Amino acid sequence: MKPHTVEALVAFVEKAFQYVKLQGKEAAFAEFNNPGGRFVEGELYMFAYDLEGTTRAHPFQPELIGKNRLNTTDANGTACIQDLISTAQSGGGFTRYLYPDPADNNTIKPKLSYVMMVDRDHIIGSGIYGADEEDPFVRVGGDPRVREDLKAFVREAIVYARQHGRPAALREFNNRNGTFVRGNLYIYAYDYQGTTLALPFQPQLMGTNLSALQDDFGVKTNWIQSRLAEQGGGFVFLHYHNPAHAMAQEPKMSFVSPVDDTWWVGAGIYLS
Repeated sequence: MKPHTVEALVAFVEKAFQYVKLQGKEAAFAEFNNPGGRFVEGELYMFAYDLEGTTRAHPFQPELIGKNRLNTTDANGTACIQDLISTAQSGGGFTRYLYPDPADNNTIKPKLSYVMMVDRDHIIGSGIYGADEEDPFVRVGGDPRVREDLKAFVREAIVYARQHGRPAALREFNNRNGTFVRGNLYIYAYDYQGTTLALPFQPQLMGTNLSALQDDFGVKTNWIQSRLAEQGGGFVFLHYHNPAHAMAQEPKMSFVSPVDDTWWVGAGIYLS
């Protein structure tokens, strides 16, 4: 089997997030723990922890289920479980550590994992071995400065919306010459049912429901963004039209956050 790409890793975790939200946490964790289930693909498998470090899912080490691993370190002394939890709590993202590869006789190898908060109390993730560190998903999507700038832009939009009210804010977000369109970086907005409220480069979509929109991996990216916003916000990777490149579909990392209990906003940086 060919090694998985970082893009495939991220999509794998996002599909697992989708599965948890649709099937419920306990049913999903049971499926993650099945070594012959739908969430085991070669080196890819799902793991899950609560925020105290207790293992909830790990298909190839069932003896760990229910055990607290918060202070576990790898061969280099990296507190890998703590890193997984703190990364998920920061909005989700990548971590690096050494870990046994079940697809290669449990040989200890460098591993790149991608993690997300699946609710306010649990994280889920998966990882690959031998990841390309120059992959734009890692190089750009894992850049702390890029992530913080994206968060700051979204928070600026939220402050504007709360100060000026929803109608005025949506008018500004939909204005291509407005404050919240900066090149191909722009604010978009939806309600939690998936109805488009702001999308400055695709005004024809105003009022349409895009919750069923899927990427090539079968990830319902808009639906996932709504679920992330409901639980407080976070990062998500998707493919979307880039206004700087004739609206060609390109990989993008977005950050989403709730405005209130009726709608949310997001913005993304293209990885090309």
